[in-house]
Amino acid sequence: MSWLRNSPLRASFGKLRPSSYPPKDSDPSACYDSFRKHWQQAMEIIARTKPPVGYPIQDDVWGVVNHLKHMVTFLVWEHNKQQSHFPCLEHLLSENLLDTLFTWSIHTGRYRYDLRLEQLRMFETLVSNSQHHLLEHESFHRPLLKLLALCSEDWFPMEEEKKLDVEKKLVDLLNHLCISLMHNTELLGLFFHSSSHQGPDRFIIFTLLIPFVHREGAIGHQARDALLKCISLSAMNEYVGAYIADHSDICLVLVTGLSALYSELPRKLDVELEDWHRLTPDDVNDIPKLTMIMNSLVFCNAVVQVAHAKVKTQLVEFLHQGFLVPVMGPALLQVLSSPSHAS
Repeated sequence: MSWLRNSPLRASFGKLRPSSYPPKDSDPSACYDSFRKHWQQAMEIIARTKPPVGYPIQDDVWGVVNHLKHMVTFLVWEHNKQQSHFPCLEHLLSENLLDTLFTWSIHTGRYRYDLRLEQLRMFETLVSNSQHHLLEHESFHRPLLKLLALCSEDWFPMEEEKKLDVEKKLVDLLNHLCISLMHNTELLGLFFHSSSHQGPDRFIIFTLLIPFVHREGAIGHQARDALLKCISLSAMNEYVGAYIADHSDICLVLVTGLSALYSELPRKLDVELEDWHRLTPDDVNDIPKLTMIMNSLVFCNAVVQVAHAKVKTQLVEFLHQGFLVPVMGPALLQVLSSPSHAS
């Protein structure tokens, strides 16, 4: 997408950072007035650029994003004040501001992915600061679920850096949602919903995390951590356990991933020490492909430790039938031509 690579919009988004929080002794009523003013100004832009009235240009999107960042700043400041009254938050919820923003964002053409990133960032900030309390409000979780559903269905080719930004913020949000569910399992039902295809309800958080389970780097690590939280919930919730075992492909993904990672291991090791006879932790760290398969095995072990009994049984069976027997078995029994073969 060369238009975005060279567009001033990309630089503009990069420069936009949450403004510094108001001083601790700021007047709450003044902060509330500023919050409302920022939303009113954002609404003026939205009203004149939504179909069929019109369509946004770069400055319109930049303006809305700038107002949103200020609004989030006031919301976090208000939360940190630990006061008994939260006028900014009440206005956000009572006026369905997040729903209005989502509806507008999906009609912004080439800017919709920039706005998706900003919405993910906003939800992640609010969820991480409020823990599970905001999720109890329909005017908060309804647009959140719409956004997550869109992320699971609507991906448009974009430059790699932009895609990584969206994926990272999505996984950040999903991880915080998992933490919230650990604190309040009664909210689990919110995240099971019907897909556009026939079949059982999807656990949308779990579905979105699975594609990242074998990802390298920080995104993969955080996704696996979030998945493990979801899987641990299956041990205490029969419905979640049945869903993971019967209607998700996580066990299959883990086992096929192990086979793929094993096939990428080096066929030979360059060993300079004559008395070398086994791999050490340092050896593992020096071989990226070996590190990846070890991490995957550690994750599989962690799943078995915390999962519902049905999920444990399925994963162990898949590991035996899909990895140990057809992949590891022949490798262990093959004739080695030299002692430095990896397999």
